[in-house]
Amino acid sequence: MPTSDDYLLYDGHCPACNRYVEIARLRQVYPGLRVLNARTEPELVAELRRSGYEINEGMALRLEGKLYFGAEATQQIAIISRGATAAWRRALLAAVGTAPWSRALYPWLNRARKLLLRMLGRGMIR
Repeated sequence: MPTSDDYLLYDGHCPACNRYVEIARLRQVYPGLRVLNARTEPELVAELRRSGYEINEGMALRLEGKLYFGAEATQQIAIISRGATAAWRRALLAAVGTAPWSRALYPWLNRARKLLLRMLGRGMIR
């Protein structure tokens, strides 16, 4: 069961990140999960950084007291959404989160995110 401390923290100014979160349908699949834009949560971003997690390097997912970061977060999102979404959604989420190549793919997706933000004239999360 989700707790009030459960959240997904991601870059809400990144169109690709927004679309990924929409596809996962986390609010429907995991009611009570707070889906948060890192750009409007400076205290949480600072807390993660103090713990050694740089939000510009990956999204953070906290479930039942455990923090998942980067590729681990996308893996958990794919697992959570496995039974409650359409087949095409499950396939896309699995390709990014649970496929054998997903851990190696994540840094490349993050590089693409940074390039996309640069092209759109948007900076990194402060």
